[in-house]
Amino acid sequence: MILSDCGALKELPKDIGKLLKLTELNLASCSSLKALPDSVFHLKKLKHLDLSGCVKLEIPPMEFGKLQGLVELNLSNCPQLWCLHNSLVHLSELKTFRLLNCLCLKELPKEFGKLQNLVELELTCCYKLGCLPNSIVRLSQLKTLRLPWCKKLEKLPEDFGKLQSLVYLALTGCSQLGCLPESLVNLSKLEKLILVECNKLGNLPEAFGQLRNLVELNLSYCSQLGCLPKSIVHLSQLKTFLLLGCDKLTNLPMEFGKLQSLVELDLSHCSQLECLPDSIVNLSQLKTIRLCVCDKLKNLPMKFEKLQNLVELTYLEDEELEDEDEYEEELEDEDEYEEELEDEDKEEREQEDGGRG
Repeated sequence: MILSDCGALKELPKDIGKLLKLTELNLASCSSLKALPDSVFHLKKLKHLDLSGCVKLEIPPMEFGKLQGLVELNLSNCPQLWCLHNSLVHLSELKTFRLLNCLCLKELPKEFGKLQNLVELELTCCYKLGCLPNSIVRLSQLKTLRLPWCKKLEKLPEDFGKLQSLVYLALTGCSQLGCLPESLVNLSKLEKLILVECNKLGNLPEAFGQLRNLVELNLSYCSQLGCLPKSIVHLSQLKTFLLLGCDKLTNLPMEFGKLQSLVELDLSHCSQLECLPDSIVNLSQLKTIRLCVCDKLKNLPMKFEKLQNLVELTYLEDEELEDEDEYEEELEDEDEYEEELEDEDKEEREQEDGGRG
C-alpha cells in the first residue's frame, strides 16, 4: 500500500490491521500524520515500512517490536523522533534501517546489537547522536554503516573491529571524532572508508595497513592529520587515495610506491607538503595525480616519466611546480637526442651500403 506524499493524511483507519497479507506500507512524506493505530502492529507479514518525512510522527509505541517479519524500516526525516523504543531490537528479520536526518535522536537502544540480520544502517545527520551502544559490534551481518555529520559523535566502540562483515564505513563531518579504535584494523572486508572533515582526527592506527581489502580511502580536509602511518603502504588493493586539504600533512611515507594498485591520488591544497617520495615513480597503475595549490612543493621526483600510465597531472597554472617546464624540456631534449641518433645510424648505414656498392 503506497500512500506517500499524502500531506493531508492525519490518521490511518483503526482496522488497518485486518490487512493480514499486506507486505508493504509506504507513508513517506505524510507530513500531518501524528501516530499509528495499534492495529498496524498486527500486520505480521509486513516487510517494508516507510515513515520517512512524517514530520509530526511521535516515537513508535512498544508494540513496534511485534512486526517480526519487517525487513526494511525507514524513519528518516522524523524530527520528533528523539529516541527509539527498546522493542525495536526484537525485529529479528530487519536488514535495512534508515534514520537519516533524525535531528533530535540522541541514542540507540543499548541492546541494538540484537538486530542480528541487519545489513545496512543509515544514521546520516543525526546531529545529537553522541555515541553508539557497545552492543553494535555484535551486528555480524552489517555491511554498510553511514554516520556522516553526526557532529557530536566522539568515538567508536573499542571493539569496533568485530564488525567482520563491514564493507563500507562513512564518517564524513564527524567533527568531534578524535581517534579511531585500534581494533578498526581488524575489519578485514572493509573496502571503502570515508573520513572527510574529521577535523579532530590527528592520526590513524599504526597497524592501518592491515586493511588489505581497502579500495578507497578518503581523508580529505582532516585538518589535524600531520602524518600517515608507515604501514599504510601495505594497502595492496587501494585504488583511490584522497588527501585533499590536509593542511598539516608534511610528507608521505618513503615506501609510498608499494601501493601498486593505486590509480588516483589527490594531494591538492596540502599546503605544508614539501616533497613527494622518490618511490612514487613505482606506482605503475597511477593514472591521476592532483597537486593543486601545494605551496611548498617545488620539485617532482627524478624519473617521474616512469609513470607510464599517467593520464592526468593537475596543478594550478599560477602555482606551477618549478621543475615542470624543465621536465617538459628534458623530454623534448630526449626526443631530439633520439632523433639525432636515428639520423646518425641512418647515415652510417647509407655509407656502408655505398662502400659495398
